[in-house]
Amino acid sequence: MKMGFSLAWLSGVALCAVLLAPQARAADGEARAVIKSLDRALLSSELAGRVTSLPRRAGDAFKKGDLLVALDCDLYQAQAAKVAAEHKAARLKMENAQQMKELRAIGALDVSLAESEFAQTQAALRIAQLNAERCTIRAPWPGRVVAVHVKPYENVRQQQELIEIINDRQFEAEIVVPANWMRWLKPGTPLKLRVDETGTTASAKVTAITPAIDAVSQTVVLRAALVDGSQLIPGMSATAVFNLPPAP
Repeated sequence: MKMGFSLAWLSGVALCAVLLAPQARAADGEARAVIKSLDRALLSSELAGRVTSLPRRAGDAFKKGDLLVALDCDLYQAQAAKVAAEHKAARLKMENAQQMKELRAIGALDVSLAESEFAQTQAALRIAQLNAERCTIRAPWPGRVVAVHVKPYENVRQQQELIEIINDRQFEAEIVVPANWMRWLKPGTPLKLRVDETGTTASAKVTAITPAIDAVSQTVVLRAALVDGSQLIPGMSATAVFNLPPAP
């Protein structure tokens, strides 16, 4: 009986310690956080074709506008050249019709038909040019490659996933804090982040507080922008340290 009571008592003490630990940390102005990137994208092919160039591999850095993936564009370029020739012929035909109308050699209907044909070829040329431009995928912002899902000379289909990239220069922290901190927390509140994986400390400030409170845990999620995230990687965990206001 005594041993059973002792075990039950010890289990109760351990459970209380677990439940009170978050409260103790909150009392110290500390909360858990996860580092996230503001920009992360999984780029897909807008066209079906063969991969001709894949200059970046996983982990490689790139600048904004750098080539990430190139597809065989000979067919689309040929189509664009064909439509450009038709567009030029339609323009000459329209200009000739306008001149003939001034000489009263043709009526207004013939001119309208020539102008309509010119407008159609102009639209077709724009479509052909867009298809040709989609043969190359360039970086929308500076960052690093997370994963490459294809290999050079593979044939890809439309909407197939090609490469995943991330912006490694703009980070934010997602922090879970007690809901009663909303009494003094506001956008612009400064804080420090102690990163678990590296042991380093980064400065941040609150940018937004979610407008919903978890009814079970009585916590709220906030976002904080990092002043310098050069040594960080998305997915790192950290402890957010706030300066608590003096007790009333």
